[in-house]
Amino acid sequence: MIAVSGSGIAGLAAALAILRNQKPVLFVAGSMPATTLHGGVQIAPNGWAALDQLGLGEAARARATNLQAITVRDMRSAATLANLDLSSSPYASLSRADLASILQAEISASNGITHIAANITHVVQRGPDQGKAVHMLTDDGSRHIVDALIAADGVSGFGRHYVNGTDSGTTTTPNHGRVAMRAVAKSADLPRMFSQPFCNLWLGKGAHFVHYPLHGGKDVNMVLTLDAAKAGDGWQQRYLGRNDILGQLCDHANIKWVKTALPAHPYHDCWRRGRTVLAGDAAHPIPPNLAQGAGQSLVDAASLLRWMAHENLDSALSGYARERSKAVGMIFKKAAVSSKIMALDGTGATARSTIISLGGAPMLNAWLAEVWAAA
Repeated sequence: MIAVSGSGIAGLAAALAILRNQKPVLFVAGSMPATTLHGGVQIAPNGWAALDQLGLGEAARARATNLQAITVRDMRSAATLANLDLSSSPYASLSRADLASILQAEISASNGITHIAANITHVVQRGPDQGKAVHMLTDDGSRHIVDALIAADGVSGFGRHYVNGTDSGTTTTPNHGRVAMRAVAKSADLPRMFSQPFCNLWLGKGAHFVHYPLHGGKDVNMVLTLDAAKAGDGWQQRYLGRNDILGQLCDHANIKWVKTALPAHPYHDCWRRGRTVLAGDAAHPIPPNLAQGAGQSLVDAASLLRWMAHENLDSALSGYARERSKAVGMIFKKAAVSSKIMALDGTGATARSTIISLGGAPMLNAWLAEVWAAA
């Protein structure tokens, strides 16, 4: 039996990958009731390839909203800086809730899964003479013996701390670092351009704003990223009020913004400790600037699907960890660079926008092609 910890997209996808290999799964879902997943994700070509490998491509496409282009705009002037045509690439948006429900439905239709509502508190791994079993203790007082543990329990979960000894219970001060102001609104409450099938990236000074449609244009996912210290009173007028288009979002009665912290976490090449391996944010807390967070969790699962077909479990876990840590390392670095570029202020922001305007679609394509091909 293989244990999978974490009830988010990464954990669900990893559990499905194990079940596809006809191996029983102990799904450690956490002791707290599952929270409703809000907002959306963008799925790039590598994410769609992973969904197809997991046998979910058709179901996901039925709920997805195809995005025809990525348009980069200046937040102050509303001028278009670059437009990347996506008509020849599979690129679409999904609500997080829809993606999770697709995974849950497929898991429910499978045999061989046992759910427990608990958190892992301690792990002991035995040596070769004792069968290499993984002994897990959970916060409900139970002990479970499994052949391996796929830890997909997030950046502050047990798995990341156990494998790397860091990031357990990470917190940030209220006015430090970057934050995201998130909202999902009905397109009927917004100007028509918000429901159009495009991902819009608005670049400002010290902030950037992303919005794209969900559910065929019925809803719109919106995220503004800025410094935490500037997210107090007046932030809507300060950033969104710079032009007539975004200004219509300011103090809108039907838009409810939620602030979430975006702490910077380091990337670790080590994904494995014995028969415990990481997946999802526990392995790669990617800055949310390349739309690769959920996509890379799906690619993790597709890699697990392939490697777990090997008869030798240790070789499978080693091969998975080696393959994915190398691939994600490149993406993590690129996302970190993108974060710095999008956070530029003052003359740096002006220079950035000028360079993007001059480089246009070819520059955007060159920057993203390597990421979208990584699998």
